[in-house]
Order: sequence, then C-alpha cells, then structure tokens
Amino acid sequence: MNKQEFYRQLAECSNTYDKDNQWFGFQSGGQSWSQGTWEDFILAAWKIYENVSPNQLQLILLGDTKIRSDPCLLMNFGLSSNAKSPQEDKDKVLVSKLMLERRKIASSLHYLAPPVKMMGPGSILSAKRWSPALNDAFVLGGIRKYQGFHFALNEDEQKVWHRLTTRPVVRRANPNPANRSEIPAGIVAKHTEKFGGVKSEHIPYKELNVKETWLKLFQEVPRLLWENGNPRVFARELVGLQLFGYEPIFSHIELGFKYNQKAPQQAPTFKNYLKGLHELGFQDRNKDAIIKNIAKYIFDDENALAGVAY
Repeated sequence: MNKQEFYRQLAECSNTYDKDNQWFGFQSGGQSWSQGTWEDFILAAWKIYENVSPNQLQLILLGDTKIRSDPCLLMNFGLSSNAKSPQEDKDKVLVSKLMLERRKIASSLHYLAPPVKMMGPGSILSAKRWSPALNDAFVLGGIRKYQGFHFALNEDEQKVWHRLTTRPVVRRANPNPANRSEIPAGIVAKHTEKFGGVKSEHIPYKELNVKETWLKLFQEVPRLLWENGNPRVFARELVGLQLFGYEPIFSHIELGFKYNQKAPQQAPTFKNYLKGLHELGFQDRNKDAIIKNIAKYIFDDENALAGVAY
C-alpha cells in the first residue's frame, strides 16, 4: 500500500474511527498523552506503517507496553518507531546504551555495513502520537507483508509462565544410610520444611500440554485481554490477525501467529478491520462477545475463558 492509498483508506474511515473510539477523541485533539489533529494522527500512523515493512527480521512482537522497556527484547528486536526517540522519555538512556552496544558488536565483527538502528524498522511498537489508527497501521503493515507475529511476555507474565512450566525438585533422601554420599532423609525433610524445596526444573516438552498451559496463563492473567472495564490493545490486535488469515501456533517457548492462505480471511484494509471490530462490539466494550471470540480463535472453544474475573 503506497502513501496515497494509505491516506485514502484512512480518510474514508475517519468518521468510523471517531465514532467507534470516542474515548480517544480523534476529532477533539486526542488525549493528554497523545495530542494532535486528525491529519497529525494519519501522518504518525503512516510513518509506522512505512517502517514495519522493511523490518529485517520479518516478525512483530505483540504484548504489554512494558516489553518496549525490556533491554533484552530491545537489543534483539529493536523498535518500530515514527520518531527519533522512544515513546517513553524514561527509555531514552536505555535505547542510547543499547545502540552503543550494537555499534561495539558490529565493530568487533568487522562488519562493513553499519549496525541496524534501534529506532526505526524494528519489531516492537514505540510511537509518538499513538492512536487506535496507528496501532491498526502497525498490525496491517506486518500482515500485508505476511510477517510472523509473536506474543512477548512482560516480567510479571514471565513469572507466571515460569511457574506453569516448572516443577519443584527435591533432592532424594538416602535410602541406604551406609552410602554417605547421599543426604540423610531427616536433613532433607527439615531443609524442605524450612526453605520450601531446593530448586525447580522445566517440565519436559513431551510431558507438557502446551495449548492447555497457554490457556492457564490467559486464565490466571486476565489483564492480557481486559483491564479496568476495557479491552486491551492486544485483544484488538488478535481480532486483526483472525480477520486476515493468521492462525495461532503453540510451543513451549512462545505463542506465535502465522499466515495461512487457506484460512477464511478478508482483504487487509482499514475498513475491513474496523468492520470486524465493530461487529464484535469494541465500541460498546462488549466483553462477552469479544472474549468468546478470542477464546474460540486461540483455543477452539468460546467458553475456554468463561468464569475468568475480568
């Protein structure tokens, strides 16, 4: 999609964006943390769309806003940005430090080409003048290039995942007192009682029901999809992937989304995206319909997330 077509599509959808996202206030200047005119928001969205396409890794990371402050993720995946500085001012020092590390690595390996910039064609969204339209442009930019999408966990979510995929390991008591290389049973019992175990181990992949484990994560962390009476941006992104032919891929280390040309799908346009969101009731915060749809899409059961305290 070139710039002219991009602007045409968004101009056609301007009233729908304003009507279905009244909380944001497109026509009244946006929010205190993201202000501008409708034209400003379109330009900001275009710059993001333009930067998603040349993403060298051809993948996009979705998740909580905290992932764009994760040093490991930033170093390896970079930021998809429409500005020269990150979305949060507090991350400026971190981004500069990581860019310096990239230069050092490139220099030590005697690369002829300069290192890839932290700000620009990366995999993690970090944008000035964020808006629902900009977020949709970010998703559509990846979809129209058939890029892979991956769900990245923030630090708190990683702790839950670690608990779900590990089990305690307690050193075995000595069944044979003559073997002094073993620890006597009494000492093991006292140590376990005092410290709650010795260590943990990852549950072997063959023993782990991966899809069921991901379901438990969504059940135990309701804010992945819904918070303070509102759908999270991740829920909006999942609907986009569903509409335009992506299917979930489960593994013991990630939840990814891959394009499947045989899957039911529509043309990836802003109009179709907004239509799909509207039909699910995003404009009215229709929690029941939205959660059921996502549960059906990811876990093949619309009731998989029923009973979760959103």
